Amino acid sequence: MLKKLLLAVGATLLFASVLFMVYGIVEKVIAMKAVGEKKLNLTAVPFFNTDSTNYRVDSANPILLIHFNSECDHCQYELAELSKNLNALQHATVLLMSSENIAVIKKTSQGLGLMNTPNVNFIKINRENVFENFGSLSTPHIFIYGKDRKLIKEFKGETKIEAILQYLPQ
Repeated sequence: MLKKLLLAVGATLLFASVLFMVYGIVEKVIAMKAVGEKKLNLTAVPFFNTDSTNYRVDSANPILLIHFNSECDHCQYELAELSKNLNALQHATVLLMSSENIAVIKKTSQGLGLMNTPNVNFIKINRENVFENFGSLSTPHIFIYGKDRKLIKEFKGETKIEAILQYLPQ
């Protein structure tokens, strides 16, 4: 009798555990799908200028969005290459996005000499909004959007400028 009771309790606990795990997986899949849909189109993503005002993506040009961190060696290389190849990117709006403090973002932009470049904008996004709108990102992480602000290509990690230009619409 005790054996049957223990077996029934064990089976019930096992079933409940499996059900709980399946529920968690389904929740994650739904959340990842929602994030995937958000990053496909750049609308209503809360960005900020380096003066803490809201930044609105209103360019009629293709958009090159690069998520970076100022302490990342790969990001520094990517930003230096970008700086060297600004002529090839004249037809695009370049958004350099970081979740770091605005003072750090300003310092990075000044160090690269890109602060007053017309088609380059350094923008801040809050950490929680990064995951909410783009998912888990590596640094650097590059997104290329067309004139319609729809995602064309996504690169994870350091990427050669030639590869970026290949997918960036003229």
